[in-house]
Amino acid sequence: MPILVLSIIQGFERKFFSDERIYLSPELIDLFTSNWALLVKTGNYHPLIAQPFYHLKSDGRLPLWWRLVPNPGCELWLENAGSMRSLRNLTSAIDHVEIDVELAVILTDAYSRQVLRHAVLQKYFPNQADIDLDAAGNHFDEVTRQIVNEDPETYITTIKKLKKEMSGSDIQRELFQQEIMIRGGAFKKEVPKLYGYRCCISGLKIDAMFNVSMIDACHIVPFAKSYNDTITNGIALCPNLHRAFDRGMIAIDGNYKVIVSERFTENPNSVYSIKQLAGRPILLPTEPRYRPLVENFEWHRKHTFKT
Repeated sequence: MPILVLSIIQGFERKFFSDERIYLSPELIDLFTSNWALLVKTGNYHPLIAQPFYHLKSDGRLPLWWRLVPNPGCELWLENAGSMRSLRNLTSAIDHVEIDVELAVILTDAYSRQVLRHAVLQKYFPNQADIDLDAAGNHFDEVTRQIVNEDPETYITTIKKLKKEMSGSDIQRELFQQEIMIRGGAFKKEVPKLYGYRCCISGLKIDAMFNVSMIDACHIVPFAKSYNDTITNGIALCPNLHRAFDRGMIAIDGNYKVIVSERFTENPNSVYSIKQLAGRPILLPTEPRYRPLVENFEWHRKHTFKT
């Protein structure tokens, strides 16, 4: 649990968090596993984040108020601690955590973070109190490099190998899920960036002074089918068109133009009509090597699009 606290402190330092809301993000998971590798040298323990994230609310040793905020309809899940051992269940049940507002203010101050970090290290890891934790989280950067630069075959081979190597026990499978969440987080960050944070079909782009995202990273061939998080298996879409693409209402042809299924009805007079998008060319990344592969769109038309 102290490693999770240290990771949250670093999350504020790196601007992953800015107020009392703490999300179980890929970046936080990466910090947690990296800090674990740096600090835990003995014992039969594993860097699984689900249990400390859930149980931190009841750890009286740490001066941290930790209130779990469930997703709608999942309130009763939180009463079953046994079901919160897996990352999948935890992220399904919990939207975020709220810490004390005054603590959040403290964590936005650099000097206060330094004092708190040193206090936690001194209490729980006295032999490593002077350790430099700045290297934690570099795995996320390495994963991002792979997603952006590796060819799909190499990347897919890596993921399949990891899955095979980490399938021997429940703990290993849970660690694999954490790795997949980190990689999915990098994919969700990089795809919109390469499209200028603009929906490639509608052109929607919103710049706001507060933290809001209206553009999704969409896998063309679902990750569950392809194990492919590389840039050329992704496009940037606004949420409604992301849903339409995933459900086969729209597709993209070999010339990067929108195809619309005839198997649904809508209000033809609506300015938000999907069928008006038929034949529209999609926006593409400037660099050709980042453009989605036409064979991925071909797979989507064959297996997902409703003809």
